[in-house]
Amino acid sequence: MLRARKRLAAAAAFLSALVFLAGCSSIPTVGPVGTATASAGGSSLTQQLSYSPPGPVEDDSPQGIIGGFIDAGVGAGEDYTAAREFLTPELASSWVPNERVVIYGADPNIVPMPEPNVFQIQLEVVASVNAQGIRTESAPGTTETIQVRLVQQEGQWRISGIPNGIMISDITFPIIFRAHNLYFYSSTYRYWVPDTRWFVQRSGMAASVVNAMLAGPAPYLEGAVTSAFPVETQLAREAVPVVSGVASVDFAADVLEDSTDLNRQQMKLQLEQNLRQLNNVNSVEMTVNQREVDLGPPSSELVPVEDDPRVGKTQIGIQGEDIVFFRDRQAQEISNLPDVSSYDPREPAVSVGEMDTIAFLSGDRGTLLVTGPDKDVATVATGKSLSGPSIDPEGWIWSASAQGEGSRLIAVGPDLAASTQAGLTPSWLGDMKVRDLRISRDGARALLVVEQDGASRVLIAGVVRSSSGAPQTLTTPLELWTSEPVATAVWVGETTVAALQRGQDESLTPVILDPAKDNQELAGWDGSFSISGGDGPDDLFLQTAEAVYKKLGNGWIREIDGIRDPAFPG
Repeated sequence: MLRARKRLAAAAAFLSALVFLAGCSSIPTVGPVGTATASAGGSSLTQQLSYSPPGPVEDDSPQGIIGGFIDAGVGAGEDYTAAREFLTPELASSWVPNERVVIYGADPNIVPMPEPNVFQIQLEVVASVNAQGIRTESAPGTTETIQVRLVQQEGQWRISGIPNGIMISDITFPIIFRAHNLYFYSSTYRYWVPDTRWFVQRSGMAASVVNAMLAGPAPYLEGAVTSAFPVETQLAREAVPVVSGVASVDFAADVLEDSTDLNRQQMKLQLEQNLRQLNNVNSVEMTVNQREVDLGPPSSELVPVEDDPRVGKTQIGIQGEDIVFFRDRQAQEISNLPDVSSYDPREPAVSVGEMDTIAFLSGDRGTLLVTGPDKDVATVATGKSLSGPSIDPEGWIWSASAQGEGSRLIAVGPDLAASTQAGLTPSWLGDMKVRDLRISRDGARALLVVEQDGASRVLIAGVVRSSSGAPQTLTTPLELWTSEPVATAVWVGETTVAALQRGQDESLTPVILDPAKDNQELAGWDGSFSISGGDGPDDLFLQTAEAVYKKLGNGWIREIDGIRDPAFPG
């Protein structure tokens, strides 16, 4: 936490420097897109600031040239003109700055190599952002060495060999870059699924957002989401002008080939969902060769699309040997629910909406059972060390069972028949042991806590479904966090996750994880061992052996006694 406060102070100092420079520098206008701290809105103070780093100092040393090149990574103006000045003309013409952004922690170390005019840049890598704007976190202590070659031209040192990309400090990164959620349709077209990206803060953000959306989802979402736009759709011109709050998005004519009224209406909705996050956009005009697109009469098949689905205030839990609902510090018996006490119930889950399907584990965590008001209790799966169930919006009940060195996934349909899909357990799980599995509220993503080689990893994978909504497999995941042992993790928003991290003294500390923000560590509570999350990171609950506690600021207040295994719908 102390380190975070120091970084915040340093960022504030850097921001003050930008304010000072604003009157004499040019606004960054070109730069890479990338994924993970800033609001997802439009114009902000830093967008109105500017920063143009200096070019090479005459007669500077090779180390000085390399250091100047690193510092110039903050200046995206005119396609990184300042950074290119440190390169030979040949390299400057071919160097691609937006291929990769390396986000470093400690100051880079520049050391000479035995080979003449060759140096290494030694970096502590916090994260990296690729050309698509997808941010990947690095494990603590990760380092990287980048080799640099220099030559003298007209008596001045210049870089003649260095990989594509820029290097930028973790303090400066969230000032120069900003997060923005792209949105794609879930496979059912019922939900918006967020895909967090990072963009250089600049004018012309609307075009950057549209181009990134047209390029398709991040790899971990491929196959799990869909777009209304055909593959390889492009803008007719590399600009999306915004006039009086109206963004004009102009496409080439082939975008409409074989399109229906429903297709075009879904395109318009997707553009609006992606662009209205920008503060300067109130509405969207879709054109082809600058002629407004005829959307046709409203299609009866165009269903309302929900973003950031809510789960409400009611939780499910265990009181004694009974499954109960509770909210506002009051427990409530579930009407017409059969007696489940003989199963020694653990870790209940309840469906969203009508809350009429309840799944739970037996006390030995070897049996997955399903019931509900006016329903019998049914055994739907068996296994070893089953993870607590999660019920997705399509009515599928998920769990994971230990199997050999790894785990197998279980998905039970609304008809209470377990999936026999051969690829349901993806090959990438390998020897990972799944400790927790939670499906997102849009049904398109799975949150997994896995253990591998003694470390805990928090992963998000896409859920690939058939046309009927049946799960087929999970995509190769995005790694959200690698840390000391993690006991559990839950969704608390469309991109936000709360995890319980176990320390060396066995205490558990809640941590808020979000690909668009720095991790936020909350105050722990002695004896806590479970967490539940509602609508937003402030709607968090910790469970101890005696009571459930609710988050209040960075602390906790007693909510209700005698309840264990609390869970919100889903």
